[in-house]
Amino acid sequence: MAPIRDIANRFDLLRLAAALAVFVAHGDFLYRLHLPVPFPGHSLGSLAVYVFFFVSGYLVCQSWAREPVWRLFWIKRLTRIFPGLVVAVAFSVAVVGWATTTLPSAQYWGASTTWLALLNNAAGLATLQTLPGVFESNPFARTVNGSLWTIRYELAMYSMLAVLAWSFRGRRWVYPLAAGALAATWLLARAGGWDARLEAAGDRGWTDVFRWRDFCGFGVPFFLGSTFAAYGLRFRPWMVGIAMAAAGVALWAGSEVARQAAVWLLIAFGALAVAFGGQPAGVANPSTTRTDISYGVYIYAFPIQQAMTQWCLALGWPLVVCMALALTLVLPLAWLSWYWIEHPCLRFAQRMIRKA
Repeated sequence: MAPIRDIANRFDLLRLAAALAVFVAHGDFLYRLHLPVPFPGHSLGSLAVYVFFFVSGYLVCQSWAREPVWRLFWIKRLTRIFPGLVVAVAFSVAVVGWATTTLPSAQYWGASTTWLALLNNAAGLATLQTLPGVFESNPFARTVNGSLWTIRYELAMYSMLAVLAWSFRGRRWVYPLAAGALAATWLLARAGGWDARLEAAGDRGWTDVFRWRDFCGFGVPFFLGSTFAAYGLRFRPWMVGIAMAAAGVALWAGSEVARQAAVWLLIAFGALAVAFGGQPAGVANPSTTRTDISYGVYIYAFPIQQAMTQWCLALGWPLVVCMALALTLVLPLAWLSWYWIEHPCLRFAQRMIRKA
């Protein structure tokens, strides 16, 4: 496959909007256990995560096409995910957890669960989400950073794309084939109750890490994004019509299968329309001055929102105040994460790649 040109787009803005949508969905849920559900079976947060996976699939496919080398590919992927993640997890444990725990400091730091949670989440697994004495009285009790569990699926998609692209020598048809195979697997897993059977078997170590409905549900938009990138699809007005028709099916269809398929199409064509609609056809400049705080918003919001929920409920303050206070803390943390951690690490990775 020939290298894909990087056309001007609004992907950073789209990812920021998705991160803020997750923030809104979690804020409502953490405060009063209410989930905004735009379409039956699909919360606002889940739709936003689908957007993340679509954009990621698009951009990661471009990255592989430019430099189809395993070592360089993983340098870029790992430096994008882990520096910000490790610092955010350390902040959750050492600042948020320590400040909100009901236990004495010595007991908090002496508990093995504190250190296990730190290592588990910093490694991208996010299967241990509790810290001793932290958020035990919140409406959604004990969970410290409930957003991080999607990162392990993101890493799985990177691996799957690299294996497929390398195995099939970058042939473009492998991406729509992967999207179709994952959609079919989602249908088979639903019909066969694969996840329920894993849970009934009592293998918590496996079911805590992997669920078919999540792997396939995220994989379809990821590989739709890769497909659009590989074939160089650009915005056309008819894509808006597909997105609107898909939204109607997702809203009114009586079949779960039809709704799921419609949501995937809505995310794919809607995200492409937002990213490229009205954009010039020239090649984008990969500017070193870009600011992308979406990842920082995503990895810092949940613990901050939990802390603000605990505080605001104790004081009797309403949800809107709780969310405003959380946002005033999350946005500066996300900005610092980008400029002090994520962006410097990405520049360091680029220097490593140029020397390779």
